[in-house]
Amino acid sequence: MRNVYPYLRKVEGKPFNGDPTSGGTGKDFMIYRLAETYLLRAEAYLGQGNLANAAADINAVRTRSNAKPISASDVNIDYILDERARELITEERRRMTLSRLGKLVERTKKYQTRTDVKATIQSFHELYPIPQSAIDANFGAKLDQNPGY
Repeated sequence: MRNVYPYLRKVEGKPFNGDPTSGGTGKDFMIYRLAETYLLRAEAYLGQGNLANAAADINAVRTRSNAKPISASDVNIDYILDERARELITEERRRMTLSRLGKLVERTKKYQTRTDVKATIQSFHELYPIPQSAIDANFGAKLDQNPGY
């Protein structure tokens, strides 16, 4: 029996280079979205403690999708991350965002459904390993590997 999995229709088009297993498509795709800009600015406002402007930016995104507006008291980094997940699904490099905010391990342990991933993720996973070829190519200075790798 063939397994059937849900998939998102946001990623469609002819397979990249004719390879249906590549996961890529030759269809044009978004690089930047206005919604992402609003959510990044909301994050910056949150960092400044300006919750009213952060909520206004989040509501600009939510209004477009006819979602219920939020108030300034609802704004925190986890809410912004949740809104990014709802709005930018398949378009955001999620690991980079979570690593940038130091939330990769915390949110992976909280939301990951695979128990093996929950059990093995560690704080050093916030950073990527530096390729040995990059370390070897540095003649003028010593390039140390990120801790844990």
